[in-house]
Amino acid sequence: MSEPRFTIITPTWNQAEFLADTMDSVLSQSEKSLEYIIVDNCSDDGTEEIVRAYMAKDPRIIYVREPDHGQAEAINKGLKRAKGSIVAWLNSDDLYFDEKVLEKVWAAFEKEPSAGLVIGDAWYCDRDKKLTEHNPSDRQVPDWVIRRWYYIVQPAVFWRNKKAKLDERYHYVFDWKFFVRMLEREKAVFTHEDYALYRMYGDNKTGQNNAKRKREIWLLQKELGDSRANTAWCRFIYARYLRAEEAQKPGRKDKIDFFCRLVFHLSGKHLVSF
Repeated sequence: MSEPRFTIITPTWNQAEFLADTMDSVLSQSEKSLEYIIVDNCSDDGTEEIVRAYMAKDPRIIYVREPDHGQAEAINKGLKRAKGSIVAWLNSDDLYFDEKVLEKVWAAFEKEPSAGLVIGDAWYCDRDKKLTEHNPSDRQVPDWVIRRWYYIVQPAVFWRNKKAKLDERYHYVFDWKFFVRMLEREKAVFTHEDYALYRMYGDNKTGQNNAKRKREIWLLQKELGDSRANTAWCRFIYARYLRAEEAQKPGRKDKIDFFCRLVFHLSGKHLVSF
């Protein structure tokens, strides 16, 4: 049997509420040459029963159920096992835009053999999949901007399988660092096609704009090391965020967020902390 064209990885932990939607969006793709690796951090909410019911009907599913220390480690487990020539991960509350996504992605790689990544657009949606905001991945900005401002929507990115892995030291910004480094090495093709729906709601990780995330943004900017001014700015914002949380002042955090966005625009995208 030949190797699959695609490996799609879904890390999950206690998201049975959304998991069937995610799995359906992968397994219903018109491109059938794929393996689907689900990495489950020992969920106790019915996730295992959902996955095993799907496995009984579709042999393309590989289920890894074992403890991990975070999302990056879970995805790395899938990346290590991946046999597909093109890989991506799709979180267990996100979806592909329609059943033609993988077919379109494969055609894009075929059209541009030198491409290391194919990147599409995405929609933010709410818990009930109502579309709320369109997000183009190609913002037609200088290459350095992605190092300061993470605007690419992760589930709309696919890349050639060269056994790359995520930095497990990060909990919030591991994908940001991954794609910064990938774009330094590989040619990216932006297709301007809608590839994904990205759920945004109050208790998902992206929606939790907290001091821990601000700290990781500061540490990432320090690691990238291309702007002392932006690193200092991110450290300043982290300190203010931490104080606001310790004082239990959510309104103060809202004011800091507003100020960050104002400075972002006034600085020509040079000073960024979100």
